[in-house]
Amino acid sequence: MINRLQRDRVTEPVKLAAARMKRMPWAVYRVRRFYSAPANAIRSVDRVLLGGHLVVYAALEEMSDLVGVPLVRHEQIAGAPVRGGDRDVHRRLWVRQRQDGAYPAMEEFYTVAPAQALDKSMDRFDDTWAAHTDKLLARLESRCEAAADVVRHALTRSRFTSAS
Repeated sequence: MINRLQRDRVTEPVKLAAARMKRMPWAVYRVRRFYSAPANAIRSVDRVLLGGHLVVYAALEEMSDLVGVPLVRHEQIAGAPVRGGDRDVHRRLWVRQRQDGAYPAMEEFYTVAPAQALDKSMDRFDDTWAAHTDKLLARLESRCEAAADVVRHALTRSRFTSAS
């Protein structure tokens, strides 16, 4: 839709929407999906950190640095689907990427988005995820959780020191 509006030079609604999105609360989310077969997934979404637009982008970058995993845009992933010219500009900290054609498959990443999604987990997700998590993934998940805690603590501390 944005592409169509820009193509037709109807830019005011796009500018208003962009300005509103920058003012609204944003979050870093942890997204996990377990695929038992093609197009058959159970998922979990958890809000990790809440803040302003620029703050959560910086927080995700800091988490990436602490964990030592570079941030990647969706279109930079080999084989990632592209939808009708849409550009996915949100970068992800990939913890586990699924392999096409291999099932069961797991994927996990951290990303930034407007803070509209509620934490949710499908029935039996945690049990299924835990049953298929290997030691390498468990270690990386632990590092990501620790990085999120460090960033959250730093943000909380900076709020209190800047308020005094």
